[in-house]
Amino acid sequence: MGETASRLRVAVDCMGGDRAPREVVAGALAAARALDVDLLLVGVPDAVGPLIPAEARAGAPAGLAVEVVASGPAVPEGAPPLASLRAMPDASMAVTMRQVRHGRAEAAVSAGSTGPTLLAAVRELGLIEGVRRACVGRQILGIHPETFLIDLGPTMDCEPQHLVEFAVIGTTYMRVFCGIAEPTVALLSNGREPGKGNRVVKQAADLLARSGLRFIGLLEGHHFVAGQANVVVCDGFVGNVVLKTVEGLGREIAAWIERELQDALPPGRLAEVTGRLIEWTNPIDLHGSLPLLGVRGHVVMAHGASDRHAIAAAVGQAVQAVRGRFVETLRAALADTRARLTRPVQAG
Repeated sequence: MGETASRLRVAVDCMGGDRAPREVVAGALAAARALDVDLLLVGVPDAVGPLIPAEARAGAPAGLAVEVVASGPAVPEGAPPLASLRAMPDASMAVTMRQVRHGRAEAAVSAGSTGPTLLAAVRELGLIEGVRRACVGRQILGIHPETFLIDLGPTMDCEPQHLVEFAVIGTTYMRVFCGIAEPTVALLSNGREPGKGNRVVKQAADLLARSGLRFIGLLEGHHFVAGQANVVVCDGFVGNVVLKTVEGLGREIAAWIERELQDALPPGRLAEVTGRLIEWTNPIDLHGSLPLLGVRGHVVMAHGASDRHAIAAAVGQAVQAVRGRFVETLRAALADTRARLTRPVQAG
């Protein structure tokens, strides 16, 4: 296969996000130059077109392969996802996902509202075989980047099999994105002893013990923040509460340190310490993007407040997912786990 045929193309929703379209276009172009990939910039042509410099247009000498794909505006923040997407079939996030579905792009990036973006991805791409619910996860503690929490919000009410799927997805993520060959897996619970937890956690623990994953049992919250497992699994309700608690606690402790040590440390050093603490406990808020996991395509959801640097990082994450063959690897991992769980349980 020639060099041209192997070039990767990313579709970017240029209308979603607080700083769209200017910052989104700038970040996408910067990532494309750095990573040597092509772009489909999805948005209202009159809004997106003028933001593309002449040297970046397709066909320009030594230019990037950049194409504007016409769409409507993004679904507004707070609008009901399903009703909005039905009323706006050409919403920018829907058209962006459609580029992946039709094979025009290998990955999609959007900083639009989480609900409509997630729903658009599921509707346009569907779920991988063996996945019942799309989910999101991420390393939420900068001090322990080897610990990944899943789910962070989409699936509020889970059954045991959902948690097993999340464990497989999280394990695959840590293999592809972090290079951890055999990640450890734990369930977040109210105690570490066997038998702790609610019905769903107890049944999920039994399944994970037979899953072939490196399941180490249950973890409490203080074990999670100490980084005692690579993949920590919970339902989206618990995960979102943990995420927001960690973010808020980091900001509150940083404010307390600033008050207590303002006379003991030079201003520059104090700002460095508090800034690092906030960064360690708010990585998604500050830099962030979240891969949408379980859909039949590589999709990255950037933070709504993303600037050009955060958009560039989101495009980079999408490119890493494609080049690491995340979806294909996950499909194989799910099939292996299903096969293990269908085997008869041996006594003793």
